[in-house]
Amino acid sequence: MYRNDDEKLIDIVLGEAVLVLLKTDATINNAALIRQLQAMAAVEKSAARHRACKQAIIDVRNNIKTGNNRYTHEIRDVDNVTHLFTSEGPPDGTKKH
Repeated sequence: MYRNDDEKLIDIVLGEAVLVLLKTDATINNAALIRQLQAMAAVEKSAARHRACKQAIIDVRNNIKTGNNRYTHEIRDVDNVTHLFTSEGPPDGTKKH
């Protein structure tokens, strides 16, 4: 699942940052996540976890850049059910039909 331990640690610190935001009832968005990761990196004593925080920040910023190319179209039908159509398509590139 993970290519190496560094990637696993990056996922762990990202999860911890999200949990802090959830526990403090803070707004959860990219900017808040970056601020939390920066705060965690500032007090981190472990070099590996500090690197993981920094890499997680880079990953979130890269996600913001690629996210700008995505769009979502929302359609509400007669039963008040919302259907979301995104520009991404299936995650593995396959088709449903």
